[in-house]
Parts: sequence; structure tokens; C-alpha cells
Amino acid sequence: MRHTFRMLPLALAGALSLGLLSGCGGGGEPTATPEEPSALVSESLSPAPTESPALSESAAPEASESPAPSQEPSAAPSEQPETPSNPPSAAPTAKPTAKPSAAPKPSSAPTPAPTPEPTQAPSASSVLESVWNDIAQNELPMLTDLNDATLQAVYGINAADLEAYICKMPAMDTQATEFFLAKVKDGKLDTVKAAVEQRQADLVQQWSQYLPEQLELVENYQLVTNGNYILFAIGECAEDAVDAFNTYTK
Repeated sequence: MRHTFRMLPLALAGALSLGLLSGCGGGGEPTATPEEPSALVSESLSPAPTESPALSESAAPEASESPAPSQEPSAAPSEQPETPSNPPSAAPTAKPTAKPSAAPKPSSAPTPAPTPEPTQAPSASSVLESVWNDIAQNELPMLTDLNDATLQAVYGINAADLEAYICKMPAMDTQATEFFLAKVKDGKLDTVKAAVEQRQADLVQQWSQYLPEQLELVENYQLVTNGNYILFAIGECAEDAVDAFNTYTK
């Protein structure tokens, strides 16, 4: 476009100069008109369209290459929490209580305790001895022991019906104090008890003739049984004899 604007004034100037020359030439030989300028004149006569200034091309801005994004994204800035104006006061921590120490485990399994054997019941003889020892703590007249033969003669009791026995009689005829302690064999208690009751009846008959105070002791006799144990007691300490008998035979 810039070259076109430059050619238009040149074409107009050429056309004007040719017109002047043709007017002044007269009879002379006409000069050959060059074809190219006429063409230029004809072109100049036709009004060339004027281009609006808006047609002027402005230099297009060169596209700038944007830098390729880096493969690793930049780390976003971490938002820091706002610090409180007044920091909270730390709660008091509870002190842990001391744990009780665990009891030490035994290195080996404890041996089982032996099963206690049932205690053996005391013998009949030892029981009767204990009873008599308590009775003998009282004030007693002189007494003598009966054997199997005298027991059969006085009481009418067979020693074979007894497991053990102690029989005491006064050594003097002026005393009625008398004791019979025994453990009777199974099934023989009624027989032995009947013989003892008969002995008491005989003593009442004997002492009813004289010495009323001794008769009174015979009448206040004690006859007690606990299981197969039997006690017959005549004397001032007859009740104490019952207490001792119950202590060891119940």
C-alpha cells in the first residue's frame, strides 16, 4: 500500500507534463507517446478509492510464550492458626497413684496340704479315767476297787458285757458312798442299767436299819447314761460326778 501512494503523484506529474508538450508542439512530428505512461494516466483519471485510515495495519504483537508450568506444584502456604490472645491455662494433671506391687508368684506349684486324718476317738478306758480324776478332786472317804469277780457278786454284772469299767466301794461299813462307771457293749445297756437299779434298791434296804444320814445319800443317788456310757453315784458329791461324766462322754 505504501508503494501505491508514492506512484500516484508521479503519475499525475507525468500526465501534466505530456499535456503541456502536446499543446506546444504545432506541426512538428508527433512524438510517440509511451504506452506505459498513458496507461498510468488512464489509471490516474479513475479515482482511486481512498482507504480509510482504519485500514492501516498495526503491527500485531508477537505472541509471547508463556512459561510452561513446573511439574512440581508449589507448596501452598500453610495457614497458621491464630494464636489466642490469652493462652489457656494448663489443667493440673492428676498424679498417678502408686500401683500396689504384685505379689510374687511362687516359683513352683504349692504342694497340696495333706488331708487331715480324722482324729481317733479316745478309748473307753481313757474317758472313764478322765471322769474319775475329776470326781476324785472332791473330798471322799476311803474307797476300794472291785474286780470282775466282786463286780459279779455285788452288782450281778458280767464284766464280759462291758468294754471298760471303774467301780468304787467304801472300805468301811459306816459309809454308803459308792461309784460305778462303765462303757457297755452294744445291746447290753438295758441289762446293766437294771442291775444297777437293783443294787440301789438293796442299799436302801440295808441302810434303812441304821444311820439315816447314809440312807439319805442312797435315796439321793444319781443314775445317768450317755450313749453306751453309764454312771451310778452315791455320795455328797454325786451331782459333781454327773457334771464330770457329761463333760467327757457327750
